[in-house]
Amino acid sequence: MFYPPMAAYLLVVAVSVFLIVAQRRQVIGRNSAIGIRTRCTLASDPAWEAGQRAGVPYLYAMAAISIGHAVALCGVEISDATTFGHILSILGWVFILVCPVLAGKTANNAAKSAGP
Repeated sequence: MFYPPMAAYLLVVAVSVFLIVAQRRQVIGRNSAIGIRTRCTLASDPAWEAGQRAGVPYLYAMAAISIGHAVALCGVEISDATTFGHILSILGWVFILVCPVLAGKTANNAAKSAGP
């Protein structure tokens, strides 16, 4: 049986990996559509690059949390522990949603340090 949050976790992994690779290869320049976009990161190209670099560890964390929870949910589904699976799924989403908040804060601080 397939537990639907597993697909969402794998989507988070795919997006996180895409953003990590794009940042490493510097494919995505300053824009208003993709990346960590705050007033400070959009202020200049050096601020954008500093902010994106500072946010990468949180992308790794989101990918690792997502993979871990997808595997854990697979185990829960095999053992037919649905209540535990729901709790684990909610806990995973809480952890995943904390990562972008921390990434934005860190990127914003790094962009401020980089200057205009």
